[in-house]
Amino acid sequence: MKRTLLLISVLAAFAGFSIAQDDAAYSTAMKSISASNAPLRTAITAKDTSAAAAEAAKMASGFDTLIAYWKAKNADDAIKFATTAHDSAKTIADSKDADAQAAALTTLSGTCGGCHAAHRGGGRGAYTIK
Repeated sequence: MKRTLLLISVLAAFAGFSIAQDDAAYSTAMKSISASNAPLRTAITAKDTSAAAAEAAKMASGFDTLIAYWKAKNADDAIKFATTAHDSAKTIADSKDADAQAAALTTLSGTCGGCHAAHRGGGRGAYTIK
């Protein structure tokens, strides 16, 4: 009986640690995506396709983390939002056409609000994942 309780306790501790690591990776990815947002918009407005591609590549990498996070949580709507955003960021990163980049940015931007409304709680400086 003691061994069983010990095993359960150890497994619960590892599960808690794993969740905390996943949340930390998610938070880091969201901060990276957020940091690239303004420079990406500036580059697209200036039709600087190379700068836009560089920022979008960073964002796509961050969205990879978000997709994995939401898949682990079986949140189909969040997976769809993150996948659409990832694909749009990849389109911007891979394109040399300023108009195509601008169109992809519109699609990417449209995903943020829906996912945040469904899965972000708290307020500025103290956001939580729901």
